Amino acid sequence: MARKSRIEPVKRFLMEAYTQAEQSQGKLARTEEYEKAAMVKSFKDVLVRALELCGEREIKEKTK
Repeated sequence: MARKSRIEPVKRFLMEAYTQAEQSQGKLARTEEYEKAAMVKSFKDVLVRALELCGEREIKEKTK
């Protein structure tokens, strides 16, 4: 009997949130809403740290 990973859905959710935040940050920067873009960047940093704690290594390499 195979065990379902409880962390995989969390990883997927965090990756989706990271992608959405990345798109939002770009959109805000283009419209010169720099304070909001900086806030979204901080949120992305939190998402990256959460993904690192879940064992995701490729996101760290992608953000550098």
